[in-house]
Amino acid sequence: SALLLASLQTVALAANCSLSPIYNDIHRRTVHGSDVFQYGSFIGVGLPSQNQSIFVSLKLNETSFASSNFCQHSNLTNCQTSTGGSVDYNQSTTWQPNPSYNSKDFPDVVPSTIHGKDNINLFTHFFETEPASATIVRDTQVAFGESGDVRPGRLGMGSSSTLLNSLVAMGRIAGRTYSLYVGSGMSRAGGVVNGSSVFGGYDAGRFYKPVYANNPLDLSNPDFLHVTVTGITLNDKTNSAIKNISILDKGASFQARITTDQYPMSLPYQVTQNFMSVLSAETTTEIDNSLRLTKPFNGSMTITLSNGFSVTLPHQVVYNNSGLSPVAARSKQDSSPNYLSLAWLSEVYLMIDYDSNVFHMAQVKAKNAYVMPRTFCPKSIPVPYDYSKSSSPFMKQGMIGAVIGGIIGGSAIVIACVALYMWWKRRE
Repeated sequence: SALLLASLQTVALAANCSLSPIYNDIHRRTVHGSDVFQYGSFIGVGLPSQNQSIFVSLKLNETSFASSNFCQHSNLTNCQTSTGGSVDYNQSTTWQPNPSYNSKDFPDVVPSTIHGKDNINLFTHFFETEPASATIVRDTQVAFGESGDVRPGRLGMGSSSTLLNSLVAMGRIAGRTYSLYVGSGMSRAGGVVNGSSVFGGYDAGRFYKPVYANNPLDLSNPDFLHVTVTGITLNDKTNSAIKNISILDKGASFQARITTDQYPMSLPYQVTQNFMSVLSAETTTEIDNSLRLTKPFNGSMTITLSNGFSVTLPHQVVYNNSGLSPVAARSKQDSSPNYLSLAWLSEVYLMIDYDSNVFHMAQVKAKNAYVMPRTFCPKSIPVPYDYSKSSSPFMKQGMIGAVIGGIIGGSAIVIACVALYMWWKRRE
C-alpha cells in the first residue's frame, strides 16, 4: 500500500507540473483612485475590477490595498502617490467582510485594516496597445488599509502567502513556487525597465546561467531570505584611486536579509562608513535615508555572497542623476538587520520554492524582448532559455515555446504563427 501511495503521489505531482504558470506585469500605469502613474504589479480587486499597481512584499503574506479614505487618515509621506491606487470596497459586489479574521502578518508591519474576501484579478499584458488578459482568483483573502502610517498596497508573497495558497487550492498552478524580477521603473530607481512576477513558474528568458540553487529559507524569521556577504568592492576604471577597493570591515563577512520593502541597502555600520569615505558620501534628509555622493562616480559596486553569486551594480545605480547612492545611512547604535534591497534586486532574478523551503538566484537579463513563462515544479531548479542552441532566426529570438511580449500581440500572434509554419514548410 505504501508503494501504491508513493506512486499516486508521483502521478499527482506530475499532473501538477503540467499546469501553466501565471505571468503578471510589474510596470508603471494609471490606477483606480489616483491620477498619477504608479509602478507595481498590475492587479485588480473586486467586481467590477478596481485596478491597482501594488508592489511585492516578501515579508507580508496578505495582499492589501489602500481604501478610498486611507490617505485622509494617514500621515504617510506622499500618500496619494505611494499606495498603488485606492479601492472603494463597498462598490464591489463580491466583497465579503470578515471582521473575525486573524491576520497572518504582524500588526507592526501593516496599517489598520479591514479583512475579508474578494476577487483578485492578475493581469497579463504582453503588448501595450492590446487589452490585458486576466486570471481571476475568486474569494481570496484581502485586506484594505483604513488608517495609519504604514504603506498598504502590497502584494503579499511571504512564506504563507494567501494569494499563492489560493492559486494552489484552485488547482491553477503547479505548487507554491514564485519568481520575481523587480525591474527598475520605480521612482527612486529612476530606470525604465519593467519587472514581472510569475506564480507557479519563472520567465526562462529573464536570467542567465549559472543558477545559484537550493539556498535554504530561514522560516523562523519574517525576512526569510538569508545570505552571507563575503565581499563588497568598488571599482572605477576612470579613477586610479578606486581600483577594486574592498569596503568590508577588515575583510569580515556579514549576514544579510533580502527585502523588497526598501530601496537602499542597509549595510553594517563600518561598511557604511568605508563606503562614505571612499566615495565622499554624505547623509541626506531623504525618506529612505539614502546617502548622497558629493563627487561624480563612474564605476561599479560588486557584492559577492558565500555561495559564489556575485552582483555588480552599475554606475547609474551607485550614483544616480540626483547623486543618490544605493546605500542607506547607518548609526553605530543601529542593531537592525542588514538588508540587500531593491537596489540589489534590480540585478537579480529571484526564484522561491516554498514547498521545498529553498530559493534560487541568478543574474538577471534585464532587457528581454520576449516573455517565456515556464512551469516551476517544486523541487526542481529553473533553467534559463539558451538562445545559442537555436538554429533559425525565429528560434534565436525566442519564438519556440515562448509567449511573445512587447513586440507582437493579439491577432499579430496568429499571423506570426502562420508565417512560421510557412517558413517551416519551405524548409521541408
